[in-house]
Amino acid sequence: MGKAALQRRIKRMRYLARLASEEPDRFEVEWEKRLSSWCEQIGKNAGKLKDRESGEVSSVFELVNEALAVLNHCGEKIYRRYADKAFELLTGECCSHFSRRVDPRLFRVNHYHNPL
Repeated sequence: MGKAALQRRIKRMRYLARLASEEPDRFEVEWEKRLSSWCEQIGKNAGKLKDRESGEVSSVFELVNEALAVLNHCGEKIYRRYADKAFELLTGECCSHFSRRVDPRLFRVNHYHNPL
């Protein structure tokens, strides 16, 4: 990650931390925007093994770690409230998109535990 990207990430974390403490309703809106953005990014990057320009291999699962790091920076209360849902959503997206590109049998959605 370059210096400018790291600075943007830190600025974004501080902004969300401020919103979490001062404007919880607005934080929730911003957090949903971030989650949907990460889901889109996962869809674009899943199955990409090598970036043509830099030659680096980036895992889509790193976005899950980034989301949890942002929540952790916002405080324990916010982390407890949003971490489980974010982890489940983002890891599900990662597994789903990656398996579609590699082999769809790797990740099949089932509803065995949810009665109709």
